[in-house]
Amino acid sequence: MSFALGTADPYRRPPRIARPALGSFLGTMPVATISPFRGPRDTLDLMAEHALGPRGERSMVVRRFTEWVIQSVQPKDYLGEILAIRNAFVQPSPFRPGFPLFHYTNDPRHVEMVKDPERCVLEIMENGTTLVDCDDCSCMAATMAMQIGRNVDLVALGFAVDSLSHVGVRVQEPKTSAWIWMDGVAGPREKEAAGRAKQLLVKSLD
Repeated sequence: MSFALGTADPYRRPPRIARPALGSFLGTMPVATISPFRGPRDTLDLMAEHALGPRGERSMVVRRFTEWVIQSVQPKDYLGEILAIRNAFVQPSPFRPGFPLFHYTNDPRHVEMVKDPERCVLEIMENGTTLVDCDDCSCMAATMAMQIGRNVDLVALGFAVDSLSHVGVRVQEPKTSAWIWMDGVAGPREKEAAGRAKQLLVKSLD
């Protein structure tokens, strides 16, 4: 099944977030917390905190976005809902022509940044797109999957021994108990990319 965002969408473009009174072209500055980085386990822990927190699974802003993504899926088509969420990360933005909805970019060279899901949605509402890397995509996908009642694992992958450098999500389809792999960065090549992994680190969100 394929799902194209913006196709026969009965909803209008989400309202733009108000810009600061000074009219800064940078828009509203997000709240950020800086802490020491101790490796991939730290990243997975932070992703889990974001996904399970008030700006993740409990956020009505993110829930509304999730509903928008799966609105064309038939009721109780659980696999279809999972695939709709998966496909959202490789779709063009219906709000900003010529750009993807989730625009991949690298983290700063010496900083591991993880955006919470609500921030991603607010950036889409304001700019028509959000800049993300693999952990941002995976945190967002995990949150959306949990919001429709699915079991979710975060999975860090290493393509060399002792070198975890990538992260994806696996989501369980309830009718068959099959696990569906999601990798918003690899997109159509996600199976090939995952197959090259030499090391895995799994963190359940249940």
